[in-house]
Amino acid sequence: MKKYDMRFSEDVCRQMVGKVFSKYRCDPFEFTNSVTQIVGLYISDQVYSLTNIQEVVDYFGYRDDIGVFKLSSCQDSLIHSAFHDVTQIDNPVTGEIKEIKLVNECQRISRHAEALYEVWLTRAIIFCTDEREFMFEKDMVTFSEEIIIRKGYDLLDTISPNNFFMEEWDEDGVVPEYTRVISVIK
Repeated sequence: MKKYDMRFSEDVCRQMVGKVFSKYRCDPFEFTNSVTQIVGLYISDQVYSLTNIQEVVDYFGYRDDIGVFKLSSCQDSLIHSAFHDVTQIDNPVTGEIKEIKLVNECQRISRHAEALYEVWLTRAIIFCTDEREFMFEKDMVTFSEEIIIRKGYDLLDTISPNNFFMEEWDEDGVVPEYTRVISVIK
Protein backbone atom coordinates (compact mmCIF):
# COMPACT_ATOMS: atom_id res chain seq x y z
CA MET A 1 0.00 0.00 0.00
CA LYS A 2 1.26 3.48 -0.87
CA LYS A 3 1.01 6.13 1.86
CA TYR A 4 1.31 9.91 1.65
CA ASP A 5 1.17 12.44 4.49
CA MET A 6 0.38 16.11 3.72
CA ARG A 7 -0.85 17.20 7.17
CA PHE A 8 0.14 20.51 8.77
CA SER A 9 2.88 20.36 11.39
CA GLU A 10 1.44 20.31 14.91
CA ASP A 11 4.74 21.80 16.15
CA VAL A 12 4.24 24.90 13.97
CA CYS A 13 0.67 25.26 15.26
CA ARG A 14 1.78 24.77 18.87
CA GLN A 15 4.08 27.81 18.49
CA MET A 16 1.00 29.96 17.66
CA VAL A 17 -1.04 29.13 20.77
CA GLY A 18 -1.00 31.95 23.32
CA LYS A 19 0.01 34.53 20.73
CA VAL A 20 -2.11 37.32 19.29
CA PHE A 21 -3.77 36.60 15.95
CA SER A 22 -3.81 40.19 14.71
CA LYS A 23 -5.19 39.74 11.17
CA TYR A 24 -5.40 37.67 8.05
CA ARG A 25 -4.83 39.03 4.55
CA CYS A 26 -6.59 37.69 1.46
CA ASP A 27 -8.25 38.70 -1.80
CA PRO A 28 -11.55 40.54 -1.32
CA PHE A 29 -14.63 38.33 -1.35
CA GLU A 30 -16.60 38.79 -4.56
CA PHE A 31 -19.33 36.16 -4.76
CA THR A 32 -18.36 33.56 -2.15
CA ASN A 33 -16.47 33.31 1.12
CA SER A 34 -13.50 31.68 -0.60
CA VAL A 35 -10.21 32.96 -1.96
CA THR A 36 -7.71 31.50 -4.42
CA GLN A 37 -4.30 30.07 -3.50
CA ILE A 38 -3.16 32.15 -0.51
CA VAL A 39 -4.10 33.68 2.83
CA GLY A 40 -1.59 35.51 5.01
CA LEU A 41 -1.85 34.89 8.76
CA TYR A 42 -0.34 37.54 11.02
CA ILE A 43 0.32 36.10 14.45
CA SER A 44 2.26 38.28 16.91
CA ASP A 45 5.49 39.15 15.10
CA GLN A 46 5.33 36.22 12.64
CA VAL A 47 3.77 35.91 9.18
CA TYR A 48 2.48 32.57 7.88
CA SER A 49 1.30 31.68 4.41
CA LEU A 50 -1.65 29.34 4.14
CA THR A 51 -1.66 28.11 0.54
CA ASN A 52 -3.68 25.74 -1.61
CA ILE A 53 -1.76 25.58 -4.89
CA GLN A 54 -1.85 22.93 -7.59
CA GLU A 55 1.11 20.57 -7.74
CA VAL A 56 1.64 17.46 -9.81
CA VAL A 57 1.42 14.56 -7.36
CA ASP A 58 0.72 10.85 -7.40
CA TYR A 59 -3.01 10.94 -6.71
CA PHE A 60 -4.11 7.37 -6.08
CA GLY A 61 -2.04 6.01 -8.97
CA TYR A 62 -2.49 8.91 -11.39
CA ARG A 63 -0.06 11.82 -11.90
CA ASP A 64 -2.39 14.79 -11.65
CA ASP A 65 -2.64 18.46 -10.70
CA ILE A 66 -3.93 18.55 -7.14
CA GLY A 67 -4.47 21.52 -4.81
CA VAL A 68 -1.98 20.95 -1.97
CA PHE A 69 -2.83 22.72 1.31
CA LYS A 70 0.27 24.02 3.15
CA LEU A 71 1.08 26.18 6.17
CA SER A 72 4.52 27.75 6.53
CA SER A 73 6.34 30.72 8.00
CA CYS A 74 7.25 33.38 5.43
CA GLN A 75 8.13 36.99 4.75
CA ASP A 76 5.34 39.55 4.46
CA SER A 77 6.36 40.29 0.86
CA LEU A 78 5.27 36.76 -0.18
CA ILE A 79 1.65 37.45 0.79
CA HIS A 80 0.03 38.74 -2.40
CA SER A 81 -2.79 37.80 -4.73
CA ALA A 82 -2.33 35.13 -7.37
CA PHE A 83 -4.13 37.48 -9.75
CA HIS A 84 -2.83 40.63 -11.45
CA ASP A 85 -4.43 43.93 -10.43
CA VAL A 86 -5.99 42.53 -7.23
CA THR A 87 -5.18 44.25 -3.98
CA GLN A 88 -5.58 42.05 -0.96
CA ILE A 89 -7.42 43.25 2.14
CA ASP A 90 -6.54 42.99 5.81
CA ASN A 91 -9.20 41.41 8.02
CA PRO A 92 -8.67 42.28 11.71
CA VAL A 93 -8.86 39.55 14.34
CA THR A 94 -6.97 40.94 17.37
CA GLY A 95 -7.48 38.01 19.70
CA GLU A 96 -5.27 35.65 21.65
CA ILE A 97 -5.18 32.14 20.21
CA LYS A 98 -6.51 29.85 22.96
CA GLU A 99 -6.35 26.68 20.87
CA ILE A 100 -6.06 25.44 17.32
CA LYS A 101 -8.10 22.61 15.86
CA LEU A 102 -6.64 20.71 12.93
CA VAL A 103 -9.14 18.72 10.92
CA ASN A 104 -7.07 15.95 9.37
CA GLU A 105 -8.58 13.64 6.79
CA CYS A 106 -7.45 10.15 5.86
CA GLN A 107 -8.51 9.13 2.36
CA ARG A 108 -8.18 5.48 1.36
CA ILE A 109 -8.99 3.36 -1.63
CA SER A 110 -8.98 -0.39 -1.87
CA ARG A 111 -9.78 -2.85 -4.61
CA HIS A 112 -11.35 -6.21 -3.83
CA ALA A 113 -10.56 -5.72 -0.10
CA GLU A 114 -6.86 -4.95 -0.76
CA ALA A 115 -5.77 -1.53 0.54
CA LEU A 116 -4.01 0.36 -2.27
CA TYR A 117 -3.56 3.98 -1.16
CA GLU A 118 -3.79 6.01 2.02
CA VAL A 119 -3.47 9.80 1.90
CA TRP A 120 -3.49 12.04 4.97
CA LEU A 121 -4.14 15.77 4.50
CA THR A 122 -5.29 18.70 6.57
CA ARG A 123 -8.83 19.61 5.52
CA ALA A 124 -9.18 22.67 7.79
CA ILE A 125 -7.49 24.70 10.49
CA ILE A 126 -9.58 26.50 13.12
CA PHE A 127 -8.13 29.25 15.31
CA CYS A 128 -10.07 29.63 18.56
CA THR A 129 -9.52 33.08 20.04
CA ASP A 130 -11.00 34.70 23.12
CA GLU A 131 -13.73 36.24 20.93
CA ARG A 132 -14.66 33.68 18.23
CA GLU A 133 -13.34 31.09 15.81
CA PHE A 134 -11.70 31.55 12.40
CA MET A 135 -11.62 28.62 10.00
CA PHE A 136 -9.67 28.13 6.78
CA GLU A 137 -10.82 25.05 4.85
CA LYS A 138 -9.37 23.36 1.78
CA ASP A 139 -12.04 23.06 -0.93
CA MET A 140 -13.35 19.51 -1.45
CA VAL A 141 -12.74 19.49 -5.22
CA THR A 142 -9.35 17.84 -5.60
CA PHE A 143 -7.87 20.20 -8.19
CA SER A 144 -9.38 23.36 -6.68
CA GLU A 145 -7.07 26.04 -5.32
CA GLU A 146 -9.83 27.65 -3.23
CA ILE A 147 -9.60 28.25 0.52
CA ILE A 148 -12.96 28.72 2.25
CA ILE A 149 -12.93 31.21 5.11
CA ARG A 150 -15.49 31.27 7.93
CA LYS A 151 -15.72 33.03 11.25
CA GLY A 152 -18.14 32.49 14.08
CA TYR A 153 -18.77 29.71 16.57
CA ASP A 154 -18.86 25.89 16.47
CA LEU A 155 -17.19 25.91 13.06
CA LEU A 156 -16.39 22.18 13.17
CA ASP A 157 -20.08 21.69 12.41
CA THR A 158 -19.78 23.65 9.16
CA ILE A 159 -17.08 21.58 7.42
CA SER A 160 -18.38 20.04 4.23
CA PRO A 161 -18.69 16.27 3.88
CA ASN A 162 -16.30 14.90 1.28
CA ASN A 163 -18.87 13.66 -1.24
CA PHE A 164 -16.53 14.63 -4.09
CA PHE A 165 -13.93 12.05 -3.00
CA MET A 166 -16.56 9.37 -2.42
CA GLU A 167 -18.19 9.86 -5.85
CA GLU A 168 -15.01 10.21 -7.90
CA TRP A 169 -14.31 6.48 -8.23
CA ASP A 170 -16.08 4.51 -10.93
CA GLU A 171 -13.53 1.74 -11.47
CA ASP A 172 -14.81 -1.78 -10.90
CA GLY A 173 -14.08 -3.02 -7.39
CA VAL A 174 -12.58 0.25 -6.11
CA VAL A 175 -13.92 1.25 -2.71
CA PRO A 176 -13.19 4.77 -1.40
CA GLU A 177 -13.45 5.79 2.23
CA TYR A 178 -12.40 8.71 4.35
CA THR A 179 -12.25 9.46 8.04
CA ARG A 180 -11.51 12.65 9.92
CA VAL A 181 -9.48 13.13 13.04
CA ILE A 182 -9.58 16.37 15.03
CA SER A 183 -6.33 17.37 16.74
CA VAL A 184 -6.77 20.03 19.42
CA ILE A 185 -3.59 21.96 20.16
CA LYS A 186 -3.54 24.01 23.37
